[in-house]
Amino acid sequence: MKIKKGYVLRTVAEQHLVVPTGEEGVNFNGIITLNNSGKLLFETLQKGAEPSELVELLMETYDVDKATANDDVKTFIETLKTKNILAS
Repeated sequence: MKIKKGYVLRTVAEQHLVVPTGEEGVNFNGIITLNNSGKLLFETLQKGAEPSELVELLMETYDVDKATANDDVKTFIETLKTKNILAS
């Protein structure tokens, strides 16, 4: 899985924002604010990662159990899919 081209992550006033650029800016009206774990997942997806890798990353970084990490990753990915931010 990977984030589509045309979406960048910026930190402004301690807020992590996903901002559409170019043609995506025309198609996607708005920005998305992420918390620290969302930022970590987004950055990892920019490089390409499978859901299982994201689960492991959350478990290692935030010392959460696998069920919690799995639920968080599933919710995050579903949100990105709904917003059409993931590459096909």
